[in-house]
Amino acid sequence: MKRKYQQCLTTILVLVAAMPAIAAETAARQDDSMTLVYLFLATCGLIIVLQLLPVFTLVYGLIKGIFGKRQEQQKPLPVKNR
Repeated sequence: MKRKYQQCLTTILVLVAAMPAIAAETAARQDDSMTLVYLFLATCGLIIVLQLLPVFTLVYGLIKGIFGKRQEQQKPLPVKNR
């Protein structure tokens, strides 16, 4: 029983002593996911542009209506059968 206890304690001590090396190895690893980041940012930009298209068309129509040529008022045509 004492032998098992010593083996267990030795295993725990070795793992605790090796933890900084294990953590440093995983922290030093660098994944190259910049392509995915750029795709995500492009998708976000596309969503923003598509959300702004109706605003631009509305402002264009508003400016065109304010500064555009004025048409003469047409007289209503008489309707024969109502």
